[in-house]
Amino acid sequence: MPLRVGGKLLWILLVLTLALSLVLWFAYDRAHRRSNVLTAGGGPEVVVMDFSNPITLSPPPPGWYHRRFWTRAPMQMSFALKDGVPAIRLETRSSASMLFRHVEIDVATYPILIWRWYIEQPIESPLDEQTREGDDHPARLFLTFKTAAGEERRMEIIWGNRLKAGEYKYIGTFPHYVADGGVENVGRWRTEEVDLRPVYRHIWPDNAAARLVDIALFCDSDETHTHSIAYVADVRMAKAK
Repeated sequence: MPLRVGGKLLWILLVLTLALSLVLWFAYDRAHRRSNVLTAGGGPEVVVMDFSNPITLSPPPPGWYHRRFWTRAPMQMSFALKDGVPAIRLETRSSASMLFRHVEIDVATYPILIWRWYIEQPIESPLDEQTREGDDHPARLFLTFKTAAGEERRMEIIWGNRLKAGEYKYIGTFPHYVADGGVENVGRWRTEEVDLRPVYRHIWPDNAAARLVDIALFCDSDETHTHSIAYVADVRMAKAK
């Protein structure tokens, strides 16, 4: 009898676990469903994010997605006027999350990524940012490309803690390109312009034609248990000059 009762309890637990998994899967699928995808209109540039026109944050509008991590508190998002520039304010305290914008942009046509960011509180940690234990940055741009064959390729463009602009880092096999960084650049607006073509070719030497399908703002201090504050004014994709 104990074995039969135990078996019945195990069966109930398995059914409940399956039901919970299905509920979570449907919630995840609904949250990730791509709608209101931003496409290029053929003009000289595509405005991907413009925080002079604030969006709703809880929840974000269709076409946007705030990705939280199960074991981490999310970054705190708000809107602010920073040195006269309207921007989104992103703060972390041993936390991390990502604000996505779904797009569909041909990188061959719009290869230039342009954005403005301001680092108010950098990551201050003795840990090496090139290790998993030290892999925190006050601001990142997370990019997802999709090739003609349907392969998804992901990378990040980061503010380096001690790494310098133009350097690369890999956590495992995951690639990062350093666009800016250094204490001398903290506390002021920085306008960045990165040609994605040589960066993409450096990371993926086959240089397979690709579209940008997701771009996200990503701030984290969860590994180093530190504090960061960053502002982003806008993100754009432009045709080559």
